[in-house]
Amino acid sequence: MPAELKKVCGHCKKEKSLSDFYHNSTKSDYHSGICKTCQKDVNEKNR
Repeated sequence: MPAELKKVCGHCKKEKSLSDFYHNSTKSDYHSGICKTCQKDVNEKNR
C-alpha cells in the first residue's frame, strides 16, 4: 500500500495529508498552499 502523500501548510506550518488541502489546478501539485482549516480562518478574517 503506498504511503499517504503529505504537504506542509504555508500558514500553520504543520504537515498534513493532501486531502486536507483544497484542489488548485494553478499549483504544481494541484493543491492549495494552505490547508482547509487555515483557509477557512483566513476567509473569516477577511470578511
